[in-house]
Amino acid sequence: MADNSWVVPTLHLVARGVVGTIEIAVASVFVSLALGTLLGALLCLPRSPTGAALRWTLQGYLQLFRGLPVLVTLFIVFFVSPSLGIRLGSVPAAIAGLSLWGSANIMEVVRGAVRSIPTAQSEAASALGFGWGDVMRWVVLPQALKRALPPAVNLVVDLIQATTLAFLIGVVDVLQRSREATAFYQLSSGSGHATPIFAGVLLFFFLLCFPLTLLAGRMERRSSSPRWPSRDLPPPAGVVAASVGAAS
Repeated sequence: MADNSWVVPTLHLVARGVVGTIEIAVASVFVSLALGTLLGALLCLPRSPTGAALRWTLQGYLQLFRGLPVLVTLFIVFFVSPSLGIRLGSVPAAIAGLSLWGSANIMEVVRGAVRSIPTAQSEAASALGFGWGDVMRWVVLPQALKRALPPAVNLVVDLIQATTLAFLIGVVDVLQRSREATAFYQLSSGSGHATPIFAGVLLFFFLLCFPLTLLAGRMERRSSSPRWPSRDLPPPAGVVAASVGAAS
């Protein structure tokens, strides 16, 4: 008869790692989306001599952290920051490193979505007396954010998967707890039970990421299929006038 006495203690051990993984994932996703959206919008400021320094700073941030692997970013935050007088524990360092990488990628998504909106709309709003902030708030961003949602959700999935690298800087997450359980049973009984333990880890990340992948695909299909009239915005006045004239 198979000895299943290891199952319940392992579940308790791995569950503590699951909580740690979810905490890091939620925090890094929230910071990445908020910071990346803000910086991406600032990156689309009109070109001016006074804003050149800000634009170059944002471009440097974008290119630096988009170009670095996630693991290198985590190592820089955890091992290099103490030399700068900033001492972070493993969990805050993991959140900071993942947020730097995630926000840079969200910046690029937001910038691409904003630039995909026809400039004629911004010019028309400016001709009506709208300032840059009002143009972004009422005309550009509502359309751009809809276009940015599918790739942003895919980046959230990548960010959740990247949390598995956090154990390399000392974070006790679900992967680290699973490795500890496997090593303990391997030394104590000669059987590490690696297959069922890591199958559980696989199932955990599948249940976490697969619904988001389906959501991103559905949003992408909906955004790529043109529909008129929109349920969110009324048709332009010219279309209404043309329809009334045709009916009469």
